[in-house]
Amino acid sequence: MLSMLHNCHLTSLMIPAEAMIVPRRSLLLAIWICCCGLLCAAQGPIKGFHWDWRKSQELTSEDSFSQSNTLSLGERTALIKAAASQLRPLMSRLNVDSEPQLQQLAAQTRINPLDLSGKGVEEFVLQGSDDRSCSPPGNCPFWILRRNRNEYSVILHRMATQTLTIQPTITNGFHDIVLGMHGSPTQQGLTLYRFDGSRYRPRGCYEANWQILGKGEEIRRLKEPRITPCEHRYAL
Repeated sequence: MLSMLHNCHLTSLMIPAEAMIVPRRSLLLAIWICCCGLLCAAQGPIKGFHWDWRKSQELTSEDSFSQSNTLSLGERTALIKAAASQLRPLMSRLNVDSEPQLQQLAAQTRINPLDLSGKGVEEFVLQGSDDRSCSPPGNCPFWILRRNRNEYSVILHRMATQTLTIQPTITNGFHDIVLGMHGSPTQQGLTLYRFDGSRYRPRGCYEANWQILGKGEEIRRLKEPRITPCEHRYAL
């Protein structure tokens, strides 16, 4: 089931050409629901799960390759090449018609260095940044790449993500992470990922709500989100 979840992205969906009249942003939302459904069907809630929303990170336009001043020329070239290789299978769905357009899109990708293993900066977050790849609420394609000498390998890929939170807990030498997807101004979908020795795998699905229905159906706003396991209504 976990392998099914890992492969739940655009390149794994067999969609007839005539079905592509469905708006791409609606398709991205459907993919996220698909992934959440598979996760909820396969995973129970993690005992003692805690998410500190104040420590969540959201990349901005200032984190793009063009704005970064911390990358060497070699790192920048290798990472743009890695970004282009991840975007290449999506060219038709992103309305990218040529290799120069692909390279331009890759260069606009947002990037942020990470240290998930405590051994120095060896990982990099890549995230889409334009209207072609992101949904209106700001959920975008998301990757974490790990450096191995002069090459980079993908250790996590998800089609729609807004925020990243590095958890204090560690699995197989790497920090657990939580990826957040914006659902509404008062709700966010959360997926807990843990490192299995070679890449990050989903291990829990949750919903964070800053608004609940009180007595007499009165709407209450919360200072701290209420975290609950994903509901099975998403299961397919």
